[in-house]
Amino acid sequence: MTQPSSEASPPEQPTGPVSAPTPPPPSANAGWAVAALLFFWPLSFSAFSHAFNVYPLWASGNFAGAQYASDRVRRLGQLSLWIFGGLLLLFAILYAIFLVVLIAQGGDWGHHGRYRD
Repeated sequence: MTQPSSEASPPEQPTGPVSAPTPPPPSANAGWAVAALLFFWPLSFSAFSHAFNVYPLWASGNFAGAQYASDRVRRLGQLSLWIFGGLLLLFAILYAIFLVVLIAQGGDWGHHGRYRD
């Protein structure tokens, strides 16, 4: 009986051109586009535009462009949240100033003199 040789046979060389594996498509980040719509709608136009371009760019082979569009949607959604938070904070500060001025004025908090005898 013959023993199998311990030497491994060399791997077969590919005959055609070697292409890089196709990366998976990036997320469209549609949730961030909806957040942009809810919290600061002017940014939602650009966010949805980029979100709708992710898959067509990936399908055409522009993987870097698809990743950029995906990242841009996420960034616009986050920016809309920051803008909303800043506007909310500004409103709270102005409301507090309004209350302080109103309290400092004193005066009648009731009917403002409409029903006096």
